[in-house]
Amino acid sequence: MNASPDATLHLDHWRIMRGRVGLAILVFLLTLGGAATFIYLNPQNYIASATIDIQTGRTQRPVIQGSTTESTKNPNLEESQPQAVFSHDVLDPIIRRLDLRTKWSQNGESPSLESAYDKLRRMIVWEILPPHSIRINVQATSPKEVTLLANAIAQEYIDQQTLQQQATAKKEEDQVLNEMRLKETTVSNLFAEASRLRTAAGYVDPNPDSSDASLRPEESTTPTSEEKVNEIQANIANLKSRLDALDHLKSDNLAQSVGLLNLNDPVLEQKLPLYQNALAEKARLLSSGLGHNHPDVRTIQGQIDAIEEQIHQEIANIRKGLSAQLVTAQENLVTIETNLSANQNGQKRKEANAQYLETKQRYDLAQEALATAKTELKSVTTETAKQPKPAVISKLATVAGTTGGISASLILLGGAAIGLLLGVLLALLAGSLDTSIKTPQEIEKRLHLPVLAVIPKPNREAPGTDRHDQNDEAYQVLKTNVQATRQKVAASVVAVVSGGSKTSRSTTTARLAMAYAAGEQQTLVIDAALRRPTQHKFFGIDNRIGLSDYLRGEKRFDEIIRDSGIPNLFIVTSGSSPTSATKLFGSMKCVELVNTAKEWFDVVIFDCPPIRESDGSLVICGLAEAAIIVAQHRRSPLSMVIKTKDALHNIGTNVLGVALNSAYMRRRKKKSLPNLAVHDRSKDELAAAELQAASKGLRGDDAY
Repeated sequence: MNASPDATLHLDHWRIMRGRVGLAILVFLLTLGGAATFIYLNPQNYIASATIDIQTGRTQRPVIQGSTTESTKNPNLEESQPQAVFSHDVLDPIIRRLDLRTKWSQNGESPSLESAYDKLRRMIVWEILPPHSIRINVQATSPKEVTLLANAIAQEYIDQQTLQQQATAKKEEDQVLNEMRLKETTVSNLFAEASRLRTAAGYVDPNPDSSDASLRPEESTTPTSEEKVNEIQANIANLKSRLDALDHLKSDNLAQSVGLLNLNDPVLEQKLPLYQNALAEKARLLSSGLGHNHPDVRTIQGQIDAIEEQIHQEIANIRKGLSAQLVTAQENLVTIETNLSANQNGQKRKEANAQYLETKQRYDLAQEALATAKTELKSVTTETAKQPKPAVISKLATVAGTTGGISASLILLGGAAIGLLLGVLLALLAGSLDTSIKTPQEIEKRLHLPVLAVIPKPNREAPGTDRHDQNDEAYQVLKTNVQATRQKVAASVVAVVSGGSKTSRSTTTARLAMAYAAGEQQTLVIDAALRRPTQHKFFGIDNRIGLSDYLRGEKRFDEIIRDSGIPNLFIVTSGSSPTSATKLFGSMKCVELVNTAKEWFDVVIFDCPPIRESDGSLVICGLAEAAIIVAQHRRSPLSMVIKTKDALHNIGTNVLGVALNSAYMRRRKKKSLPNLAVHDRSKDELAAAELQAASKGLRGDDAY
């Protein structure tokens, strides 16, 4: 059945969004209030500035340590100045001299030196001014304090830079002086060494202190013979090593031992792979379970022995060749050593002369380096005396001004923008997390059930029976659609049920019964919500005797039926509270109650408790011939309604559809009849609708 809400009603999206708009406005106001509080609590900051001119002097010359020349960065360069302002060397003395730890103490407890340093560092902002100046800005809440701190930091910074410049100049001068003294020692040692070599060689030098470019060391004639001797000796050692390795060759691991010797013999290169394959085959046969006396094992062992004999024979031949090479090498060594001994005496004299001349050349070069070092020392001493101060104060801090920070209006405007954005985001997030029923189309799509009626949310509390309900038209739609659907399944006993509480289920039950009674059908409402009964309050009836008394067998059926005061409408209240509602509903008295009510009345409507709160609700729904699910718009989770439908289907109850309560709806200004689907009406109903439409001047689809 395609039952839809009344044609004069449609969803009021503004009322749906009003709750989210309230959340957005709340967030907006909180953020705006926070910005205003920040402006109120944040005290006015003052700023004082002192300007320092950096004096660009010479860069530090290379520092020589031993024979290695290393260039160090000059700390007086302008790009290194701003970082020095924040150093402990500058700020710690100011903290002690001005006793800032005592001034910044809280609750009688002074902060640590590191904490005071961090606080002072956060108060300082520096900036570079072209061409060679920096400005030190100090911000605080006291104008006197910022002026004092700015001047003190600038002066302390200059003092530290001056000390650092003096220490750097002293270090550079000491390094050059040490270099000169090292060169003096080198000259003295080389002169003594040259004198010793000249005396030992008997060399006559008419002017040992002068440099003579014509003197050259004599060429040695022996290096070739010595290299030959060394080569032959190395060859002999290699041959002996290889012969010794062959003598200690192990037979138990012949293949690996021969491979390690690297003999490069073609016969061995051919035999060794065969030998290794044979050993592997023997190991495979033994691992397969064959014994050593097995014919296959004995055959492969014979092959191993034959190859091993061939390898040993080839190794013996190699050994003979190596022995012959060793004898020849030893004879050549004796011959060369004899020839070398004859020329040794003359060669020693030539070597002594060459050593003397080389030492004298080194002595001359050392004298030149010493003269250069003395000139360097004189230059460094002169430049250090003339070097200007690294920095000077060009402008002292005098009057502190207020900081040009963000104005209060900008802070408020930013807070308003952020609050509005956060409010919208939270409203959208709340909407995305909402799992409740939002539109009737969701019910038809997800539950495959018709929406019997959409009942608008009342502007005030639900009225009693003596008042006219503004939603009478919606309840009439509900009655018409329920009538059409229950006739298809021939159901006269209907259970009104919900998944959870606060769905206006009891009000829907009472109003549906009143709509049936107005159609001159004998209608009975049975309040089965034994724990939280409502119908007796709605109709103003005493609840001392009711359903629970009948189920316990204390009262007859005719004794519990009460007149509601409305024609054709009768009520069975819940009665006194039972000890176990589930046990009472499961008794035969409950079945007898349903059968009797069907005989006495045209329509019987049960007001059942929520399914998730009472097992007795499913018992009543199982005895009823059909059920109506009541859900609340924007409150009942869709998953809970689906579970309610599944529970009713599991017990075999026909579900007529869903009544959507408390919907945010608006009424259109045109007249319309209750919108029962045309295709679901009988011919008599269609004819009656056409007659009624004609009498009211309605045309076409407005009648349906």
